[in-house]
Amino acid sequence: MRRFYIFSIREELLTLYKDNPGNLYKILESIYSMKDEEFTYGYNLFKQICISIDNLELSNRLYLTMHNDLVYTKIDNEHIINNLYKDEVSILKIGKSHIILDSNNSYSSFFAFLNKYNKNYFVCDFNEGDYFFLNSIELIVH
Repeated sequence: MRRFYIFSIREELLTLYKDNPGNLYKILESIYSMKDEEFTYGYNLFKQICISIDNLELSNRLYLTMHNDLVYTKIDNEHIINNLYKDEVSILKIGKSHIILDSNNSYSSFFAFLNKYNKNYFVCDFNEGDYFFLNSIELIVH
């Protein structure tokens, strides 16, 4: 199972990191791995890079878009895709600072929706060392 952290990057930083996303990943990874006593510094750095996510609006839009899809369910704050045909199980949790996506694949059907909603999403898998701007991958629309 892969765990993706998805961040909404400030518009003014997109051009700076568009051609070199590795530097953005290194900064976010350093914030991710900070110790508790470094919390204030990490929080301030994070706020300079990322903007808040309107989690209620995003959650409602996702539900309204996908609720008729047979492979989709929503339980509390978890949006779930269980598509046996495509061998995909993805669980999306939307927070104010970031989105967490657990998936059994390197690609999730949630990516297409998220990219339509916000072109500034940056995706990190800190366990695998993988990262990309969501709008830079070829998205599969189902």
